[in-house]
Amino acid sequence: MKIIGSIKKAFTGGYWFVMYRPVGSKKWKTAKAPDMQWCADPFTFEDHGNHYIFVEQYLTNKLKGCIGYFQFVDGTPVNKGILIENKYHMSYPDVFKYNDKVYMIPESSANNSVDLYVADRFPDQWRKEKTLISNTKYVDSTVYQSQNEIYLISYTMTDNFEIHVFRLDMEKKELKLVSKRKYDNNTGRPAGRIFIENGQMIRPAQDCSKKYGEAIIFYQIDEINREGEFVEHEIRRLEANTISNELKPDRVHQYTSDGTFECIDCYKEKLDLLHTFKILIRSRKRA
Repeated sequence: MKIIGSIKKAFTGGYWFVMYRPVGSKKWKTAKAPDMQWCADPFTFEDHGNHYIFVEQYLTNKLKGCIGYFQFVDGTPVNKGILIENKYHMSYPDVFKYNDKVYMIPESSANNSVDLYVADRFPDQWRKEKTLISNTKYVDSTVYQSQNEIYLISYTMTDNFEIHVFRLDMEKKELKLVSKRKYDNNTGRPAGRIFIENGQMIRPAQDCSKKYGEAIIFYQIDEINREGEFVEHEIRRLEANTISNELKPDRVHQYTSDGTFECIDCYKEKLDLLHTFKILIRSRKRA
């Protein structure tokens, strides 16, 4: 059975896609990606009444991710193209506002860095303002605010499954490591920004204990201190087989909402005889 499972894994590829719906709706609709591309890691963002989804926009011809975005037009997200492209793979574009400026910290673990970008003209002109961390591989860095402090949580899987909590000084554009949290299994990786629900802080996380994108876990943060240390417990989870959509997704990976629209990204598995070869090429690009 292990041999059969290994063969199936070697030749099972697929693609990610972003789905959206108005808050309160039951059915998810698919956001149309450009030809020869797919999208993942959605971050919704509202600015002056306009609604956006910032995404990893994956170029299948280059086998790497860039940062792109959608803008909602008459309730439907329309892809507006690539915003940031580097030689290395990028994903997870966490967008946030500080002092009337819009910033982004995309994942750039392939470059062994955590970088801060600023919008010189929102939403379509961005530049790298500063490298916050270098020579370290962090994934899915997520900004949140608590007790008038701004924090950044980043996930590392080098030795253990750990969240590292940093205090983010936006005036100096500097990070200070203040705490760490270890997980026994791969169930702590951020899956979108922390949000408030019924007065409680809710943290989406990825359940990757058996496979990547197995489910989304929603943790309620019960206690948090000035050092960014937090106590949390699972309150629910989102499984792919419970999602109402014509594509019938096989995996689900991230959740985000701006209060008007909510988004997830899902994965559809399919036979791909070159799947293992593509994984090797992507790994070289991310090394």
